Amino acid sequence: MNDVLSFVSKCTSEGTKVALVTVTKTIEGSPSTPGQMIAVLADGSSVGTVGGGISEHLVKIRAVCAIKNGENAFDMTIDHAAQGMVCGGSMEVFGNIIGNHLGLCIFGGGHIAQSLAVIAAQTGFYVTVVEDRPEFEAHFNSVTYTVCKPDEYEEADPAVNADYAVICTRGHSTDDKALRYCLKKSLKYIGMIGSKPKVKEVFIELRNDGITQEQLDIIYAPIGLDIADAFPKEIAVAILAEILLIKNNGKLRHMKEENSLQV
Repeated sequence: MNDVLSFVSKCTSEGTKVALVTVTKTIEGSPSTPGQMIAVLADGSSVGTVGGGISEHLVKIRAVCAIKNGENAFDMTIDHAAQGMVCGGSMEVFGNIIGNHLGLCIFGGGHIAQSLAVIAAQTGFYVTVVEDRPEFEAHFNSVTYTVCKPDEYEEADPAVNADYAVICTRGHSTDDKALRYCLKKSLKYIGMIGSKPKVKEVFIELRNDGITQEQLDIIYAPIGLDIADAFPKEIAVAILAEILLIKNNGKLRHMKEENSLQV
């Protein structure tokens, strides 16, 4: 149990979401015992056990789904006999997704990304910066800096713990690859920097490659609210404002419009 809890503590300190699953009840010949724990990551790797066999495999599958779907908790009952286990009996488990904080993945390490990483972290996001240039890490503090080439996104899966993604790499080609990767993820927000002509060109290429209009409609591009000048720090504020608008289901209005004060 201590190994499991230590593993969970390590994961959360690194910003990695983990499902902590505990056996809460067993019946008859179940190989599990109440109190057994297993910690499962989004890639299916785990520490600990809830009895092994096909039943544990099903628990791990459910835990991975919970992490990727942004759930906070889940419970399930497994009939061992129904799964072909000769032991018979059943078990009930409860899973708690720990470290289920808001994750922001920023693709690119330029000036806008540097400013956005700072204010996003201060706002409570766990920030991951994805860059293929290791020398840019010196510009970032209090974030996870992942060195990853665009062709490696699928294998490395740098946005595995992200809820929101911002694409602001150094060029059209790298933006395109990041966007294609993000479209395969279950993200609450995907934003891409760029002028309207650039965005249109990218979208045309995506449509030609089979991406549907419905998929394109979820992309916020050009990115951000229309409140910024051309300075990177202002653009970063506009981007974060748009993310908070989506996160909090907010409204584009002045707060003073809610209750007009007359004195």
